[in-house]
Amino acid sequence: MTETLQGAAATRQAIIDTALRLFGEYGYNAVSTRKIAEHANANIGSIAYHFGGKPGLLRACALYVIEAAEESLGKGILDAIPDDMLPEEARTDLIHTVLLMVTPITGRDDAEAISTFMMRHLAQPSDAFDLIYDQYLAPLHKHLQQLLARAAHRDPESEETRVLTFTLLGQSMYFRLCRHIVRRSMHWESFGPAECSQVRAALEISINSLIDAYALEPAA
Repeated sequence: MTETLQGAAATRQAIIDTALRLFGEYGYNAVSTRKIAEHANANIGSIAYHFGGKPGLLRACALYVIEAAEESLGKGILDAIPDDMLPEEARTDLIHTVLLMVTPITGRDDAEAISTFMMRHLAQPSDAFDLIYDQYLAPLHKHLQQLLARAAHRDPESEETRVLTFTLLGQSMYFRLCRHIVRRSMHWESFGPAECSQVRAALEISINSLIDAYALEPAA
């Protein structure tokens, strides 16, 4: 029985790994369940058994990506900030969190597949988009928005705070998701610790400047 359970878990993970890569490379509609099963060395009926079908498999891939992102950044970035957090603490936490998002997911064989899947499925409406947005991106944005507001003594729910939070996210996520563009433009052979250090130094200047400017701007 134990071997059967282990085998079932291995088959399930192999299907997710394969679907994650193929959905990311070719898109959901361009990949058949038969192709996924073949590449995963699994019986096509395993997809229905484990996921209920192709839509369920897409959702499983999205949940897998969310779990990987939480492991990389820490689940605390999805929580509300403490009521007694001081402005300087919020500034430090905001800078730390945004800079952490620059570093590509490392130590995983599927890091490239995760990034590719996320890029494709955040660009178009789907069940995967809804899951990633509701369970990861919306709470993340809320957390960063609260940190920015506390650091700059502003309203966390104002449109200006929310737009500026997207500005911070845009800077960091571009370096993470579009690192191949950055590498080619910068003539970097890799995007390792030394390169990430340069990016983080530049972003820290940008984040501090944004907080300072926002704190001085008259409230609407």
